Amino acid sequence: MASDPITTERMEAAMEFLADSDDVYAQEKMELERAEICRKRVRARIFQISEGTVAERQASAETSPDTIAEDERYIACVKAFETVRAKRQRAELLIEVWRSINASQRRA
Repeated sequence: MASDPITTERMEAAMEFLADSDDVYAQEKMELERAEICRKRVRARIFQISEGTVAERQASAETSPDTIAEDERYIACVKAFETVRAKRQRAELLIEVWRSINASQRRA
């Protein structure tokens, strides 16, 4: 697809994709923010209920299965968000290249 010519149809499809993916982008961003908040809450909760020195309590919070699970969830959210963001950026780039090509053709 990268070597396909940049046609009006591809540009229109890119514009449609951008319009159609607004909600998906916002949803993925929201899930990413939620996952970050949950990561912090789990660490704080485990730190709070743990016993020992500060270093021991931090170690408990970092190695807890709950923390590890929240970290994995966060990583999955990052991947989902970055995937949508990259697709949108690619669509935006295609539109800009199409504009540039068309401007050059009009000048010629």
